[in-house]
Amino acid sequence: MTRAMLFALLLLTSGPLAASAQRDPRPSRPPYPVTRTVGVVDDYYGTRIRDPYRWLEQLDEREVRDWAAAQTALALPYLRDNDVRPWLLTRVDELTAFWREPSTRRAEREAPLVTDSSLAAGESLDGVWVSPDRRYAAYQVSTNGSDWSEGRIRRVADGADLAERLEGLYGHAMLWTQDGRGFFYVRASKPALTSRAKRAGPGVYYHVAGTPQASDLVILRMGATVTDVNVDQEFSADGRFLFVSEGTGPYVDDLGQIDSRLHVLDLRDPARPAIDGALVALSATRDAAYRVVATRGDSLYLFTDRGAPRRRLVVFSIRTPAAQQWREVVPPSDDVIDRVEEIDGRFVVRFVRNVQHGIRVYERDGRLVRELPIRPMSTITSIQSDTAGALVVRAVEGFVPTRRRYALTTGRDTAELDLKTPSPADPYEIRQVWYTAKDGVKVPMFVAHRRGLAMDGSHPTVLTGYGASSSIELPNFGVGAIALLELGFVLAAPSLRGGGEFGRGWYEAAMLGRKQTTFDDFIAAAEFLIRERYTSAERLAILGGSNGGLLVTSVINQRPELFRVAIANVPPTDLLRFDPGAHSAQYGSPQNPTHVPFLRASSSLHNVRPGACYPSTLITTAFNDQVVPAWNAFKFAAALQAAQSCDRPVLLRADTTGGHGGIGLADLGDTFGFITSQLGVKRPGTAKE
Repeated sequence: MTRAMLFALLLLTSGPLAASAQRDPRPSRPPYPVTRTVGVVDDYYGTRIRDPYRWLEQLDEREVRDWAAAQTALALPYLRDNDVRPWLLTRVDELTAFWREPSTRRAEREAPLVTDSSLAAGESLDGVWVSPDRRYAAYQVSTNGSDWSEGRIRRVADGADLAERLEGLYGHAMLWTQDGRGFFYVRASKPALTSRAKRAGPGVYYHVAGTPQASDLVILRMGATVTDVNVDQEFSADGRFLFVSEGTGPYVDDLGQIDSRLHVLDLRDPARPAIDGALVALSATRDAAYRVVATRGDSLYLFTDRGAPRRRLVVFSIRTPAAQQWREVVPPSDDVIDRVEEIDGRFVVRFVRNVQHGIRVYERDGRLVRELPIRPMSTITSIQSDTAGALVVRAVEGFVPTRRRYALTTGRDTAELDLKTPSPADPYEIRQVWYTAKDGVKVPMFVAHRRGLAMDGSHPTVLTGYGASSSIELPNFGVGAIALLELGFVLAAPSLRGGGEFGRGWYEAAMLGRKQTTFDDFIAAAEFLIRERYTSAERLAILGGSNGGLLVTSVINQRPELFRVAIANVPPTDLLRFDPGAHSAQYGSPQNPTHVPFLRASSSLHNVRPGACYPSTLITTAFNDQVVPAWNAFKFAAALQAAQSCDRPVLLRADTTGGHGGIGLADLGDTFGFITSQLGVKRPGTAKE
């Protein structure tokens, strides 16, 4: 999951504590569907490993779909037949409306060129890109929530679509050249539903409107069997340069693939672009993360972590791109730079210091203009300039969305939003605490709770985690979190190693054979919350998605007694069969014999403990998930149901629509409907029994 999906559940988010010991009237241990086993045994370089649920990988087989449907039918009453779920969804709507910012945008003068209502049943619009001359609108359409899209082109004059259909698209922009003749785009080969690969042979192409896809010009293409490389593309602001990257490892927001090689295509005259020019590579290998954030003539300003684990900004000429010719504009420091953008001729640098955002402004030559006085516990979402040359910063300060105007001459700020009072967030606070991990390293964690919380170990608590892909988990608790706090919850989010909160070293501390470090950090966070008497093991729920799902399924294997409820959304659980694609650089590959031992140790499917009393567990997935195929969740759910020794339920919800990003607000309702029913938490205003 995207970590955005995970925190959309918890950190979307106000009232009285309402907890009760009353349990759901259904029997806790459900009558699970019969799951057959098979005698498959694989040989991994001399190590023989059984795979009794291999048949569940056949996602297009009727038996598998019937099995998943029976599992979902069994699970849904546990998720939805409770009084908290409808209250929670209504409360989120109310809180969202409370903070909705009045629109300052002028009404649109014309109707949108493409809308969801113009599409067929089951189709949804994934993006629209209008040509500069407004003759065409290129757009992408997915079906039933799939992560794959089809590209189409609509003629603006009459609203008719051109004949061609572009296959193999998966979430990248369609970049029109300024002459309006065509656009650059990314495509790959789509594997079969039963394939273990995400995609193969990705590349960047140029498509001329009105021509068949087969005639598209190849700009950069990986080999047809390459499954562990991603490609991406971006224009310079003036349209002169196209930047094309090929990379492995995770994609870091606002920076790029963490181990990549950047190519530059000089189109020369954007009005008459030379699309068939030569690509210039900035490095010989995929060795770092790169993103060009500004250009001036032949000079390129490059945001990178090459030679700087906490990142820097350099400048060089496209005529002499070798690293020896780079000049630092913003040097590395103890802070982690997580975004650089050019605004009004200056560089605005958003940085992370102890997992909290700050902003510094630099002249183009690197002279520091000012560091802005950003408030504690702020997550900065956008930065813009106004007509007077000030910076307008949008952020979430604790729980509250804000917009502030900062004068660069004085650093003083003025609130631009009329914040409503009293705020539903007033009774609650966010604190940053530090705990000691298993190896002695200090790890920070954000904890949100009611002000004046009694530290008596009684509070229902949700601990979330991700710890991968160099992601940075900030103190961004929104309306969903406030609704949970109104139910009496404590919410905790640690900055696990594997993330990027302290730069590349924090990420590399938990990659490949060091993945156990992430699990150890999370277990230590749970032990801290119990030791400091925020909660107890009987009141502690854990939640994670995608890599966070791997985290949840792994720690319940290692410490099942430490948690009462576990939610694993779209988890990769069979690391010996799952093809992580470009993430092989982060997780490892079963095709590498030296990786198999640590992959097996980190693979939650292969570490299920028969006879253990596991927490009440919900596992979610979707048939259309092309990032982490649904069979990962299926096989783990089957193994856990067979291993469970106590009456706590192990449930699987398998969606026939939606993809890796889930099914929207229903995820929030199902997740916390299950957590509250298992912990005995009731909606506000309900009398305790």
